[in-house]
Amino acid sequence: MTRDPLALKAPEPPTRFRGDFMRNRPERDRFARSAGPVRITPVAVARPVDVDDLVLLVSWARSEGVSLIPRGAGTGMPAGNVGHGVVVDLTSWDALTVVDTDPMVVRCGPGVIGATADEAGRAQGNIFPALPSSADRCTIGGMVANNAAGPRSFRRGATRAWVEAVDIVLADGEPKTLRRGEKAPAPFDALHSGLLDRLGAQPGEWPRLRKNSSGYALDRFLPSGDPLSLLVGSEGTLGILTGIEIRLQKDAVDRGLVVVPLPELELLPAVVGEADAIDAEACEFFGASFIELARLAEDARLGDLVRDAEAVALVEMSGDPAHVRDGAAALHALAARLGVPTLEPRTTEEREALWSVRHAASPVIASRAEEGLVSMQFIEDSVVPLDRFIDYLRSLEVILAEERTKAVIFGHAGDANAHVNPLVDVRAPDWRERVRRILEATATLVAELGGTLSGEHGDGRIRAPFLDRVWKPPLAEAFREVKRTLDPTGLFNPGVIVPLPGQDPLDGLGPWRREAP
Repeated sequence: MTRDPLALKAPEPPTRFRGDFMRNRPERDRFARSAGPVRITPVAVARPVDVDDLVLLVSWARSEGVSLIPRGAGTGMPAGNVGHGVVVDLTSWDALTVVDTDPMVVRCGPGVIGATADEAGRAQGNIFPALPSSADRCTIGGMVANNAAGPRSFRRGATRAWVEAVDIVLADGEPKTLRRGEKAPAPFDALHSGLLDRLGAQPGEWPRLRKNSSGYALDRFLPSGDPLSLLVGSEGTLGILTGIEIRLQKDAVDRGLVVVPLPELELLPAVVGEADAIDAEACEFFGASFIELARLAEDARLGDLVRDAEAVALVEMSGDPAHVRDGAAALHALAARLGVPTLEPRTTEEREALWSVRHAASPVIASRAEEGLVSMQFIEDSVVPLDRFIDYLRSLEVILAEERTKAVIFGHAGDANAHVNPLVDVRAPDWRERVRRILEATATLVAELGGTLSGEHGDGRIRAPFLDRVWKPPLAEAFREVKRTLDPTGLFNPGVIVPLPGQDPLDGLGPWRREAP
């Protein structure tokens, strides 16, 4: 097994390693932080220059008992991109080439920024539908690692649906190219056969969710045997990505957006149901706390429309003009039945201005929190079955109120996937105890409702310790088998998805301010 990285001093770089291998404290400190609330200082930071250099690094780490933490732009929230071992910085691997045009497929290095891949497609009338709100900062490698999703994943699916192939260096140091639909090579074939015998092609206890980025994707791997489905969303725990091919989609001819303010949360499922019925592209929501903190009632575009709302739904339609027009009409009719007004921006500029409010949600929350309150995404993006979403939100209100903690809530109503940003009063001497109780209670709540702790950001280190609480025993054990089979020495990102013995979910948690590398 890999030795305890905490006990390691800054190691000597591998012989013949051509990239940068940084052991100085300032550089290590830069990679100790990410967009989330956890800070862990690595023993070193490595920047391999090519695949051969990475293979050398993997072989060295395996022989030295040092763990490797793959990292892109550091935008991930639950601490899957920080750790005590050697951080592998892949941001310079940013080459992008077009490999096919119909459908359009682009080959990306793991360091390509999500928005850059999307822009390459837009030049030829294509888009990358899975883009998250952090698209201008996150990398394609990070998106694949987390099976990232965004507002348009409601209709188009998360990142997994758009990945055609990956190049990866596995724990044995062997580079492999894995393509969608190809026969699984060793050791994936034996892993699939063993799990299939025990669990069947459709694990009966798998959560009934529209999307999920928790655990390993056995619901996709078992029916297909496709290792690509398993690697997407594996959070850098099974290997290090060196290249990704993603498929893009022709952009819609027309788009429309309807904003529906709701006086109570309990009306939100009606909007979600209508969004489903009209085949909407996106179905998002802001909670009352976000409306207040982001000062939406003072916004000239929204004004009195949202002043007394407990939630605001944003529904986007895309397609031919008739489809968009009919979808908007259906939403206006629903709002009339509910007795609420609507807003339909008529120009592209007006629509983009409203979407910019949604995309800037987390930065706005962090910058406008009251004195002494720090936005800490330790709950972040739990997801539950659609019919339990309001139960989740109402029960969460009770948990937060009992701990005298405010929170700002927004996210993907259509997927029953809420982003929860607790505003923690770090001046209180017991703030860590409050955080622990909130996290424990939320994990229990999500398990009782049949959900998971991540719809799109992954388990990271914060949520991994709740593996056995959230997942049924056969599935939790299967996740451990995946890790043991594909990474038997715990080389890659230990403590992510599958916890280490005694792992504390609050390890490294603090009111840190991120300093992006």
